[in-house]
Amino acid sequence: MQRRAFSTGLGILAIAGLLLLHDTAAIGAADPPREGLVAHWSLDAIEDGVVSDGPEGGHGAKTIGKPEPVEGVNGGALRFDGRHDYVVGEDANTLDFSKAAFSISAWVNVYGLRGEQQMIVAKNVYSADQREWGLMIDADRRFRFYQRSDGRWKTVESQTTPEPGHWYQVAVTEDSGQACLYVNGRCEGRADLGSALPRTPAPLTIGAVNDGGRVWQTFFGAIDEVRLYRRALEPAEVAGMYFPVTATHPLPADDRFILWQPDRAVPKSAECPFVEGVEYVVVKAREPEVDGYNWLHGAAVCWHGDRLYATFGHNQGHENTATEVARGRMSADGGRTWGPVFGIDDGDTANPAVSHGVLLSHGGELWAFHGAFHDRRQKLHTRAFVLDQASGVWQPRGVVAEGSFWPLQEPLKMDDGNWIMAGICVSDRQDAADNPAAAAISRGDDFTRWDVVRIPKPEGLNMWGESTVVADGPEVLNIARWGTPFALAALSKDFGRTWTETRETNLPMAASKPYAGTLSTGQRYLVGTTTADSGNRRSPLTIAVSRPGAKVFSKIYRIRDAVCEGPGESDLKCRLSYPYAVEHEGKLYVIYSNDGARGGNRNSAELAIVPVASLGAE
Repeated sequence: MQRRAFSTGLGILAIAGLLLLHDTAAIGAADPPREGLVAHWSLDAIEDGVVSDGPEGGHGAKTIGKPEPVEGVNGGALRFDGRHDYVVGEDANTLDFSKAAFSISAWVNVYGLRGEQQMIVAKNVYSADQREWGLMIDADRRFRFYQRSDGRWKTVESQTTPEPGHWYQVAVTEDSGQACLYVNGRCEGRADLGSALPRTPAPLTIGAVNDGGRVWQTFFGAIDEVRLYRRALEPAEVAGMYFPVTATHPLPADDRFILWQPDRAVPKSAECPFVEGVEYVVVKAREPEVDGYNWLHGAAVCWHGDRLYATFGHNQGHENTATEVARGRMSADGGRTWGPVFGIDDGDTANPAVSHGVLLSHGGELWAFHGAFHDRRQKLHTRAFVLDQASGVWQPRGVVAEGSFWPLQEPLKMDDGNWIMAGICVSDRQDAADNPAAAAISRGDDFTRWDVVRIPKPEGLNMWGESTVVADGPEVLNIARWGTPFALAALSKDFGRTWTETRETNLPMAASKPYAGTLSTGQRYLVGTTTADSGNRRSPLTIAVSRPGAKVFSKIYRIRDAVCEGPGESDLKCRLSYPYAVEHEGKLYVIYSNDGARGGNRNSAELAIVPVASLGAE
């Protein structure tokens, strides 16, 4: 039997060491109440991956990942890595708080506040519509309790922002829906959360939520002494459970991939200046009453001669279904106006769906590389087409990349003579979390045969790895989407043949396809939503830039807010997503989706024309 426990030593030295953890106030702290206690996890030790409950409850718990025993407020605690680690309770069905009379308390020591939600303890499986409650550190760095009531989330929040490395006691009490959130024994927030909660089979989890296989809202730090009561504790009882803890935890070294200049704070949305001189254009409005198309996504642009081409996926039904087609438009006046919509491929009996893709102008030819699939996103692959400029017809070149590869960035010529095309490898399973970033590499200038390289990722890292690359000699940087609102990255030093493992970066980024490149000024850029306070909100649309020749971003500009006076749809809830860009004659042409606050990727395709001279980084 394997037992892992925190130990402070033996005999008198151990006793003295424990007393030194606390101020003298700790010595006089009241014993926690026992009346109504239904579960108590001290988190002092792990035996064969099992965390035992106190004698009051009999609710055992299992560790998932590798949470480590560390020094706690009273003996040991568990440290969670903020990626994979959590604890799942047993017999959660008996933890019924549906009558809205309960209390929850825990001690927490957070190691990093990175603008994402970090769950302390919860009972939710969102994807299965099993939503009850969750106590967390929210994206705005405050403690917050979420409760499902009347079909929506209701919350009560604290005023305290925790300091990393320090211990805090957090508790919520509720009586007939009247809730109070305590931090260190003091009530900091009150709210009416509703007099009834759903009762679901969702498991109780500590340190994360397992959302049908997707582990997220992960806690980075230590948790100790989790208690659940089937009654509302009195204010004096909550205050009596708290004692000051002066001991701190050393903060782990930051092992994140560095995309943002470390000595600068990532700015909030309102702190990012607007790009000067930007122009807005609607490339393709969503107008199902005119053309019958409900869905549009994944727009891309490319200059071919003196004409600007755009392509996008279009569907009269819903996303990722067999009625998806590849279509586009052409502009002869620099993107200000656009000609009729043309078809690239509407599929055939052997391959019924051709969706969005990318364009490349090379050797006098205009190529299109598009993701294609059967049925509902099954057997995904890449198909190529070449424009017959005399007839305007796109000629098929067949399947050019297998391995479930979906291209998301135009091919880039590398110094070894091959081309690299960034994208994602998509699982046939609709609910799968294993969709890694990937790159396809040509065989010289032969665009009909591409070798697909899956970029490695840690086991248990859930991702929808839509990605983009920046090529610099043999070094290729891949930046990928994550469910958590931070960018992921990996690096190759051999022209994309082998890669470091994908890992979290220090740059916030909403969960949307990113687009990166290098400007003619020598500056790297990344288009997406990369502000400190956006979370997974897909607005504003931003561009992060580096200094010329630098490899880290140091300045962020706003390209467009959700509310905008220019052409295009405007609403506080507009999602501006899936950007794509191309530079031409001193301007960066950024095309993106705008859902007009409708959701479901029922988008218009819009274009922002950005002067490159306005993208300086000091």
